[in-house]
Amino acid sequence: MRVCVDFDGTVALGDVTDAVLERFAAADWEAVEAAWVAGEIDAATCMRRQIALIEAPMTALEDFLDRQELEPSFPKFAAWCRDVRIPLAIVSDGVEDFARRILARHGLDDIPLYANRLKLDAGRYALAHPWRERACLAGSGVCKCAIAIGADSPSRPITAYVGDGRSDRCVAAHADLVFAKDSLAAHCAERGIAHLPWKSFDDVRSALSAWLQEIHTT
Repeated sequence: MRVCVDFDGTVALGDVTDAVLERFAAADWEAVEAAWVAGEIDAATCMRRQIALIEAPMTALEDFLDRQELEPSFPKFAAWCRDVRIPLAIVSDGVEDFARRILARHGLDDIPLYANRLKLDAGRYALAHPWRERACLAGSGVCKCAIAIGADSPSRPITAYVGDGRSDRCVAAHADLVFAKDSLAAHCAERGIAHLPWKSFDDVRSALSAWLQEIHTT
């Protein structure tokens, strides 16, 4: 078994990327977001255009990120995964640099993290997509299905996925166990996708512990 988790609104208490945009980006970022929601542009294009609108020195971004919080139960969950030797990875369509700074503050920067990467291009912020797949049906900068699910074969480990939002919809349809809340839970319910509700990672840990115990006793 392995566990893959979203970052914004899942590992992090709120959507860190949106918080950065609200604080530092030109107001046009909301129009870009509306174009994505309306299906006029894909998620990767949306993210690139929004990140290019950020107007702040890196020191200001870092100071802001140092005030963003993790879901309080996540560190304990990460420790439990290490103790029971379940591989844990963060798979996010957000910004790697934002997530890494927050995780490092909690001593969790050793967790594998797949996300878009921030870079500077002619003095402006830009975004690179090292985990993008051209065939990704979601059009995301990070193809969560390719990372979390990979090849669908008998040798593939059982994958549990934990998420909350729009970027988690595609992978939720393919993961073996899905933990969903907020808009992802609503989406799963509408599409008949089996899922378990969760409020904190204590819920996820309890459910996985029970599932593992059942597997080992049957």
